[in-house]
Order: sequence, then structure tokens, then C-alpha cells
Amino acid sequence: MSRPFFSLLICFSIFFFSNSVFADMKEGKKAYSRKDYTEALKQFQKYNDGNPSSGEAWMYMGYIYESKKDYTKSIQAFKRAVSLNLPKKDLVNSLTKIILYHNYQRDYGEVISYSNRLLKIDPDLSHIQKIRAAAEERYSSGGPRKPVYHEEEPEQESVSSLEKKLKQDPNNKEILWRLALAYYNEKEFAKSESILSGLVKNEPENVEYGYKYGALLVRVGNYDDAIVVLNRIEPKIPSEREKLLYYTHLTQAAAYHKKKNFEEASKYYRKAHANKHTVLPLIGLTKIKWQQKDCDNAIKTAEKALEYGEKTREIRMYIGLCKIQIGKNEEGYDLLKEIGAAIEKENPELKELPDVYYDGILKLARYYTNNGNYEKALKYFHAVQPDEEEIREYNFYLGKTYLYTGSVEKAISHLEKVEDSAGAYYLLAKCYAEKNDQERTMSYIKKSGSVKSSYWASAERDKAFKKFRSDENFKTFLETRAGTKDHKKSQDDREDDDSQDRD
Repeated sequence: MSRPFFSLLICFSIFFFSNSVFADMKEGKKAYSRKDYTEALKQFQKYNDGNPSSGEAWMYMGYIYESKKDYTKSIQAFKRAVSLNLPKKDLVNSLTKIILYHNYQRDYGEVISYSNRLLKIDPDLSHIQKIRAAAEERYSSGGPRKPVYHEEEPEQESVSSLEKKLKQDPNNKEILWRLALAYYNEKEFAKSESILSGLVKNEPENVEYGYKYGALLVRVGNYDDAIVVLNRIEPKIPSEREKLLYYTHLTQAAAYHKKKNFEEASKYYRKAHANKHTVLPLIGLTKIKWQQKDCDNAIKTAEKALEYGEKTREIRMYIGLCKIQIGKNEEGYDLLKEIGAAIEKENPELKELPDVYYDGILKLARYYTNNGNYEKALKYFHAVQPDEEEIREYNFYLGKTYLYTGSVEKAISHLEKVEDSAGAYYLLAKCYAEKNDQERTMSYIKKSGSVKSSYWASAERDKAFKKFRSDENFKTFLETRAGTKDHKKSQDDREDDDSQDRD
């Protein structure tokens, strides 16, 4: 074989091999765009085999595994991608994915390492700067999974060990303090409160005692006394105790927030954020703006909170709630359903659900009730403990769900707690119809019609009352609106009754 011919053969081989490799990438991208992830992964892997120095296909594989919610494989793929050749834009996006993942997992050493690399490429990324600063603080001050809400405390001895020590030295304040903390951590709040109240009484100037006592009072729902204690010790905390001031302000904000004093709560959330630029005060401010129906500002605050890369699920939940509040129902409920599904994947029975999710889960429970998915609605209702402001809605929709799942007595027990509600009275009429109690059925139809007259027309059509229509008394009762009308139809009857079965 002549040398020129051999060189030409080599060139043709390289040309056809290169075309084949790039065809794999092209086909992989096509499959990725149509969400045929199995085919896309196959084509991207073929590309990797033929082009081992490129990180592009690995990056796409990272996105695919993320879409499939296989986050471990996703991050492995992104890490492989950033170890190879990538354009700057793709490298920034991939490193950001890795940083946010490790920040969520509280692997702060990894956060710092990858943040340093990313900031060398683009030093002006302010959200990465904030994430790195927070990670450095947490990494240097106590390990990867430091508790979020509490001022640093010494490692706790067991309750039994401290109780034995206290028996030997019952007036030792240090042992009493450590035992109060141990009781708190074991959720034996009554015992912790008994000790802390004594310590605070004996040493009212001790800011550590005061803070912890105030935090405990918030935890047990005694918000008024908590505010008194915390407001008394706040001005006594030295300015250099930034962390203690931060937690004190955050706890004051929580107490005022629970009392629905939004002005004071907002003030202390802002103070807490001034002490330490963390995500928690911003979440509190987002919730307040949502509760005040100031959704534009709630979303702006939420988007600012997302820059911290922490607690993104809670923040996105409030974005979803705000979307619903401003009428973007499909977008809002899609976001809430995505969050609900993620929570269920981690906690299928929704046991001991953190209360930060109650607002979103309660909204989803109501959504599933109105859409006839009563089994899921019950599961979501049972996962939450509504506060006083939400209890009316909670009882109404849980009662409705029980009715349509055949638990009539449970439905009645909840619906009877909803006062002055035409929808609740109407559902109670249906409950008593199920029990064949015609007298009470008529009584609650009358109550519902008295509050909202369109329910009279609904009752005439409703299959729930069909069993009573052959009875002349019931028929006359409906036609005369319980004796208040001389003719069957009136102007009121033509009201729109789209709100049937709604509170």
C-alpha cells in the first residue's frame, strides 16, 4: 500500500468515526428534547465511549437523572462533566447544581470546595458567595449537620446521667442548666420549663437562661409569656453576641407571627436577617406577605430566599400558594403537587410532617377534596394540625371528605363545628339523608337556604334527597322554601349555585 493512499485511508477513517460520534450526540439531544430518556442515555453513553475528554454528554445525563429524581446519579454525572471539557456556561450551570445539592445535604466541605472552583471562573456570582460564606461558618463551627434553630450548646449528657448528678448536688446551677437542655432535646418540655423558670427567676440577667426559656415558651404555645421574657433579655445581649441576638430575634418573630401580629413579626424577622444573612427570616417574611395577600412581594422575597440554596422546598411551596392566590391555579397547584409528591417519596405515610409544610399540604388536601380524590385528601388532612385561623376551612373540607368516603358520623362531627356556613349546613343535610333522618335533613336544608338561597334549588335536584321526594311534606317543604314562599320559583332560585358544597 502506497504511503499517500494509507494517509488518505486514515483521513477517511477519522472522518467517518467523528461523524458517527457526533451523530450519537445529535441523536441523544433529540431523544432528550422529546423526553425519551432511555434512548438519550444510550446515545450519550455511546458518545462518551468515543469522546472521553468531553463533559457535554455527562452534563445532559445529569439533567436526565435529575428529571428522574435519581439525585445521586445526577450529581455523579455532573461531577464527571466538570472534570472534563465543558464550555464556560455549561461548566457554571453544572457546578451550581453540585453546590446546591451538597448545600441541601449540608455537606459543607463539598460546598466550599466546589464554590471556590466556581467563583474562580465567575467571581461575581453573589448567590454562590452567600452560600459559600454560610457553609464556611457552619463547617468551622460544628460539623456538617449542626441544628438550625438553636444557639450552640455543649454536647448533652443523657437525662438519666444528669438526674443522678442532680440528686447528689441538687443546687448546682450548671447541672440544672444542662438537665433543662437535655429535657428540652428529649421534648420533655414540662420538666424543662420547671427548671428554666427557676433559673430565670434566680438569675434574671442571664441572657442564655432567658433565651432558652423564651424559646421553650414559644415551643409550648405560650406566646404572650415568651414575648415578655424575650423582650426583657433582648437589650441585655451584648452586640458581639451576634448569634444569640439572631436566635432571640428569630424567636421573637416566631412568637409575634403565631399571634398574627404581622407588623412586629416582620420587624424581628428583619432584625434577625440583619444579625445573620440566613434564609429562615426570609421564609418568615414570605409567609407573612402571603398571609396578607401581598403576593407580588411574597414572590419577590421568596426568590431572594432561593438564592441561599437552602430550604428550597418550603420556599417554592409559598410561591405555589401565591400563584394560586393571584389566580394562576394550574401553575400553583402543579408546583404544590410536585412538592407533595417529593415529600411522599421520602415519607410515604406523612408521619410527623414538619409544620412548615402545613400551609401547602392543607391547600392540597382541599384541592384533592374538590377534585374527588378523597383517599389522598384524607391522607393529607391527617398529616397537618391547622392553627386557629385555618380550623374552619380544615373542618369544612375534612367533613366533606369524610361524607364522600362513607364516614358519616366523622363528617357530622367536623361539619357541626363550622358555624354560619351555607355549604356546611348543606353537607350536614346530606349526612342526615344518609342516616335516613328526614327531620334533620330538612332542618339543615332550611339553614343552608336561609344563608344562601340558591341551595333550595340545589336541594330540589340533588340525588342525595331523592329518597324523600315521594313524601308530600318534604315536597311541599322544598316548593314553599319551608313555608316562606307561596310559589315554587322566585328570582332567588336563578342565582348561580356553582359554589355548592363549598364553604
